[in-house]
Amino acid sequence: MGIKSPTPYRYRKLRSIKYGMNFAYGGTGVFDTLVAAPNKTKQIDLFEQLLKEKLYTKDGLKFSTALVSVSGNDYGIYLARGGSPQGLPAFIVSVVKQLGLDRQRIHDLGVLKVAVLGIQPLGCLPEFTMEYSYKKCNLTGNLAALFHNLLLTSMVEELKPESKFVVLDMYDAFMSAMKKHENGTGDFPIFMVELHHSS
Repeated sequence: MGIKSPTPYRYRKLRSIKYGMNFAYGGTGVFDTLVAAPNKTKQIDLFEQLLKEKLYTKDGLKFSTALVSVSGNDYGIYLARGGSPQGLPAFIVSVVKQLGLDRQRIHDLGVLKVAVLGIQPLGCLPEFTMEYSYKKCNLTGNLAALFHNLLLTSMVEELKPESKFVVLDMYDAFMSAMKKHENGTGDFPIFMVELHHSS
C-alpha cells in the first residue's frame, strides 16, 4: 500500500515519528490478557498522554488515520481461563462494546478517520486446527469470529453518516487466501479487504 511502518511507542525517543506511532503490544487484547503489557484502553491512555505533551497537534490529527487491530487474543484467553462455549456470545458482545468505546475515544481525541480490523477466521488458527491434524478449521471458532465481525459492522453502520469509521474485512481476505492455496489457483493476495463504513 506504500505506507511506511509507524514507530513503536517504546522507541518514540529513538526514532522518527514522521510516519506515526504504533501503540500495539503482541499478545494483548481489548481487555487484559496473560501478557504483562497495556490492553487497548491503556494503549489509548499512552496516546492521550502524548497529546498532553504536545507531541501531536489537534490540527495534525485531523489528517491522520488510526488503525485499531484486534487479533482475537481476548477470545483465546477467555477459553484458556475456562470460559464456556455457551458464554462466548455474551463475552463477544462485551469485547465489541468496549472496542466501540475505544474507537469513539480515539475519534474524540481528534483522529477523525478510524479503521478497525475485523477478526480473521479464528477456527483456522493452529490452536484450533490441531485437533483435526491441521486439516480443517474449527466451526465454533469461525462462528465466533463471524459474530464478532457482524456486531462490529452493525455498530459502525449505526453511526452518523458524517463519521469516518470503517471496518476492514479480514475474515473474507483470509478465507480467500486459504481457498486459493487449497485449490492451487495462484499466489496469495497481498491485501484484500472489503470496507464497511458508516457514510
